[in-house]
Amino acid sequence: MFEKVKSVLWGRSEAAAEQGKLRRMLKKLPLPLIVLLVGFIGYFTLVKTKPEILPVENLERVWAVRTMKADYGTIIPETFAFGELRASRLVELRALVGGEIIATSENFENGARVAKGDVLAEIDPFQYQSAVDDAKAQLQGAIAVQMERKASAELAKLEKERAETLFEKGTVSKKTLDDKNVEYAIRKARLDQQAALIEREKVRLSRMQRDLKNTKIIAPFDAHVGNIMARAGRVVGLNDRVATLTSADDFEVVFNLSDDQYGRFLTRNTEIIGRPLQVFWDVGGERISMQARIRHVGAQISQATRGVDVYAIITGKLPSNLRAGAFVSIVMTSQPETDVVAIPKDALYGNDLIYVIEDGRLAPLRLADYVDIGDKLLVRSGLRQGQEILLTQFNEAAAGVAVSSFEAQ
Repeated sequence: MFEKVKSVLWGRSEAAAEQGKLRRMLKKLPLPLIVLLVGFIGYFTLVKTKPEILPVENLERVWAVRTMKADYGTIIPETFAFGELRASRLVELRALVGGEIIATSENFENGARVAKGDVLAEIDPFQYQSAVDDAKAQLQGAIAVQMERKASAELAKLEKERAETLFEKGTVSKKTLDDKNVEYAIRKARLDQQAALIEREKVRLSRMQRDLKNTKIIAPFDAHVGNIMARAGRVVGLNDRVATLTSADDFEVVFNLSDDQYGRFLTRNTEIIGRPLQVFWDVGGERISMQARIRHVGAQISQATRGVDVYAIITGKLPSNLRAGAFVSIVMTSQPETDVVAIPKDALYGNDLIYVIEDGRLAPLRLADYVDIGDKLLVRSGLRQGQEILLTQFNEAAAGVAVSSFEAQ
């Protein structure tokens, strides 16, 4: 027992001696070296005691995408455009004679509808009626003078014929015969001159009668009245504007087709003139549908819109509230395409690349046989009936990418 206690005490004394020796050695070392030694020991201690990081399993991401199924069928391509409704006829009524307006029609108001032949305003006809009466009197006088000269010419003709008979018998001289011939020629010329004067008087009378007729301003067609510039009591001069008339039952729609739209349409159709259109006018929360037919195409491409103007005439029954200047939308149909799949252009990656879904993964497909109709491609071949087509656009789309699809509505 004593030996054990002695050994323990001896061991402690040796440890204390060692520690004291270590302290004396450390005191002899330079301070920078001591700092480096402590840092080295601390670093190895941290490395030995750091927690162990287990590897994380790398899971593949599955993208949720919209798709559609390839369904071959007949598609009627449609071209959409916006245009303006215009009156086919726009006329500025002007006074064809001058004078005071003495009366106007009850319908001669802005926005009112008038019928063809309605008298809209009347100019004081007094001076024009007087001119007609004077022309008639002048014509009657000219006719009376003509009758007188006609009788005179006939008398001169008889005297000439009598002189010719007497000259043959030797009763009168050659000079007498010549005088009778000259007299007849003069009277015949005066008769012809009077006939020409009568024709001039008839023309003058017609002009006066026309001026008298023009004192009544008449609607040349069924129209709506606007921009009234003349009222009863106002004095108007020749060619002064009275009002504006826009046709009430004859409208056209004008719209612009871009170069691409016009070119695509011509590649699928041989003729654009006469093609039917659907025209829609949205007014007051209501959509009014009208039929139209293309009448002609603009003579040149507009530099402002880089397209061509198309003019179509509205056909069929027109709504009573239809007015020029309305903003309308147009749908123009083309020749049907059979056995095609319609794919939105949003599904394209680049010019002709799409992705189809095979076993839950994307597979690229290049389109070769298709028709471009603007917002869609009509694919004729290359797709299987019922095959899923990717519609969603995302940057990670590539061959083999896993997707979870839901069909677009």
